[in-house]
Amino acid sequence: MGIEIFLVNKFSNEFLKCVYLLKFMCMRTNVDLNDELIAKAQELGNIKTKKAVIEEALKLYVTIENQKKLAELWGKVQLDDKAFE
Repeated sequence: MGIEIFLVNKFSNEFLKCVYLLKFMCMRTNVDLNDELIAKAQELGNIKTKKAVIEEALKLYVTIENQKKLAELWGKVQLDDKAFE
């Protein structure tokens, strides 16, 4: 612990913020996944890695949730016809 404090005191705050940010952005997450479901998704989507399957699933989830929000606006918003000319 004493060594860590000594090393921290050697670096500027800006450097430490950068290190913290990089560590935060690159952090790994462990998730318990259903192997059969992942395999089926890989087969259906012709996707080679589990990471790619999860990324595709997240993209699809975000798209669906955005579509739900748009659907809630159906009939509530008056569009300007000239905006599409």
